[in-house]
Amino acid sequence: MSIEKVVQQQIEYYNGQDIEGFASTYADDITVYTFPDNTITLSGKHALIERYTETFKKKMFADIRNRSIVGNKVIDWEIATNGLTGERTSLMAIYEIEDNLISKVWFIRE
Repeated sequence: MSIEKVVQQQIEYYNGQDIEGFASTYADDITVYTFPDNTITLSGKHALIERYTETFKKKMFADIRNRSIVGNKVIDWEIATNGLTGERTSLMAIYEIEDNLISKVWFIRE
């Protein structure tokens, strides 16, 4: 599976609030960082499932505005919308893929 397909599948699961499908695209030892200081904001699939179970209660939806691929990284500019309030956030996500799973993510927020 291509690295772009892994990330696209993850976005589709996210938009469908499918926690099992969403989690299946991530490595067990997933680490999520805040860019540029590399603060770890999430570590491990269990923490991912806990965090996104709560996130999905907001009916979140990600609209990909631009995507670039460099090596084993997919870089998305996303507009995330809270489906309950309509609040929108612009962010960049850098996904690192290893063995057809997302192993690391860096979020760059406004």
